[in-house]
Amino acid sequence: MGWNLMMKELKPHVHTEAVFTSDENPHYPKYLKRHHPKATHVQIKGGRGAITGQGELKKLKYDPIFSLNHTCAMLRANINRLIRKTWCTTKTIKGLTDHLWIYVVYHNQILTQNQHASGPVSIDS
Repeated sequence: MGWNLMMKELKPHVHTEAVFTSDENPHYPKYLKRHHPKATHVQIKGGRGAITGQGELKKLKYDPIFSLNHTCAMLRANINRLIRKTWCTTKTIKGLTDHLWIYVVYHNQILTQNQHASGPVSIDS
């Protein structure tokens, strides 16, 4: 149910002949073919994750989806409602959106403060 709903909502925003790049999750081909039949799907063999350090980078010379995987891992690690097994759940999309914006500001102003010289982030919407 969730896969079909996600793909249905995604469809109006994606070109019919888009190229999807993903890891080797076995669910992706079935749903992409069903909802995006003219699209191309490229699966990337990912490296095995490491408990510490940058093990992924050491095992592979180049992982084209490393940035995405790393970003998602950072979100899961820093936003408790994204942890798979948790008591803290999202009741509304607005609650999740607000929490994501709080993390974006924290990430950009605190975690990466030495890397950015552009000043504070505005979240006015």
